[in-house]
Amino acid sequence: MPPDREHLSLLTQVARWYYLDDLSQDAIAARVHLSRSRVSRLLTEARDRRIVRFVIGHPLERAMALEDALRERFGLREARVAEPAEGSSAMNAVAVAAADVVADAARNATVLATSAGTTLAAVVDELPQLALHDLCVVQMIGALSKDNPLTDSPDLTRRLAERLGGTYRLMPTPLIVGSARLAHALRREEAVANALALASHADVALVGIGALDPNGASGPIFTGWLTPQEGAYLSRLGAVGHISGHHFDATGAPLRTDLRDRVMSVPLDHLHRVHTVIGVATGADKVEAIRGALRGRHVDILITDAVTAQAVLARR
Repeated sequence: MPPDREHLSLLTQVARWYYLDDLSQDAIAARVHLSRSRVSRLLTEARDRRIVRFVIGHPLERAMALEDALRERFGLREARVAEPAEGSSAMNAVAVAAADVVADAARNATVLATSAGTTLAAVVDELPQLALHDLCVVQMIGALSKDNPLTDSPDLTRRLAERLGGTYRLMPTPLIVGSARLAHALRREEAVANALALASHADVALVGIGALDPNGASGPIFTGWLTPQEGAYLSRLGAVGHISGHHFDATGAPLRTDLRDRVMSVPLDHLHRVHTVIGVATGADKVEAIRGALRGRHVDILITDAVTAQAVLARR
């Protein structure tokens, strides 16, 4: 026979006093005018009826399980999943975690190539001040615009080098040029050629993972560079994301378009020559792009947040 409402109320109250208020069984017995042994039986019954349920763990445990799952599913060398603290954003938590990974990788590197964007700018802001005098930071993507200098590739390259205590090498070219012929000519210019060659053989590359929205827009770095028609064309080709301006589909395969030939950055196939590629991305809008980047093996280390990691793993 199921317990009546009064008995359930007693079970709940006794459990609250004991597990939440830290009252002893003797103190509870005195309050309800029952024996201590009776109170003990009530507590056992509360557990049996699942009025009392125990959860043992820590947010770090969930993050570590997600990291293991990402490594196993996508063959990553390493994954770092951030759990935002109360009152903190996912972006901030990811930036802090990524800064730790980047600092460790930079200590064993002589060349670090960097892309651009809001996420990477947040990572740079969280980096410790180091003195890695043998490190050279190289710009691996052309300049985006003058509107957001702190997230643009030349300024981000300088700030990254300043934080790490190294030197830097810039690539004096815009993100996209007007024709494949002009791009070919620029790649033969000494400053551009040296930066691209150095970045293509870097010890470490730091990249964001850009996503396409439903209208085909490729995120902030392409603002002012791509027309709506070009964005729609990329969507029709199956583009889900890009790294340093080079688009790929859901399998991670690079898209062969006229745009690819006009983008001034290290190509995806050259990026695979880099010893350690660190990809940083967060947000529901990045899930498909992250999955494409991982399936294409374009990054060796992924840093993201727990919610995004769960969404990436949930898709088949």
